[in-house]
Amino acid sequence: MAASVITQVSQTAGPQVNLADGPDENLTLDLRGIQFVISRDELLTLPEFVLLSLFPNGLFPDGQFREDDVYSVDFDPACLQYMLEFFRKVGSTIPQPHEDDDADHEVSPPNSPSNLLQDRAGIIVLREDLDFYVIPPKAEISQSQMLEVKRECAKVLLSYDGIFSGLRRTDESGTTEQHLIEMLTAGGFNADDRWGHRAREPNKAVICSLALARLRTDIRGEGANSNTVGMAQKLLLFWRKPARRCWWEGMEIPDVPGVEGKLKVWIRRVWTLEMSVIGLR
Repeated sequence: MAASVITQVSQTAGPQVNLADGPDENLTLDLRGIQFVISRDELLTLPEFVLLSLFPNGLFPDGQFREDDVYSVDFDPACLQYMLEFFRKVGSTIPQPHEDDDADHEVSPPNSPSNLLQDRAGIIVLREDLDFYVIPPKAEISQSQMLEVKRECAKVLLSYDGIFSGLRRTDESGTTEQHLIEMLTAGGFNADDRWGHRAREPNKAVICSLALARLRTDIRGEGANSNTVGMAQKLLLFWRKPARRCWWEGMEIPDVPGVEGKLKVWIRRVWTLEMSVIGLR
């Protein structure tokens, strides 16, 4: 029997990002030459693994905050922009609570995500870090030629932008991969979705991808009686508890410019799955 994906949730708390209590402050972040002005409250809505990437040593390592300071961070600005726009869009759709909302809640099962997330919204955060290792296509190849082969290989890999394309290696049912696909598609993704952000890290053989989806809370009728509700509920276990899955695979990539035949590549994928909940008070 395949291991449950849920068992991969880390039970050990990671390093804490130092976001001291107090009035809301605006921070200016410099991400590779592009500046963002973001409030402390909005920072707190971002996923845990993103905060740890932005501030590996804590937000204010010296314990002091100066609003006129600019904090330089080595993080993809396009990735952060994608997240901020998605989170803000979802946040703008959260309805304000009303006294007559109880009648609406009775339509859904008592343990459905729609009741668990009253006046809030859940966002599924899925990230992929893809490291690729190119096998030299011929015995005699210069360093500059090899660098060019890696660049062309990265372009081809970037075009493979289907979220679940890296998981579909077998049609066998009951596998961990199949269970993960079922859980994510029940929660908010579609089987043919593509990464919302996908880019190569500068000067590295690494491609980082990110996809966001709002957790479905409108499961009613026949769907409410199936295991779809249970699948969506499982995703709530990943709130502030990122789960990671790593695997290797070998590929033979055709039609790489400058390479005769197929290019052999080893790929290491690391998926990070986390839930964010916005609208918390």
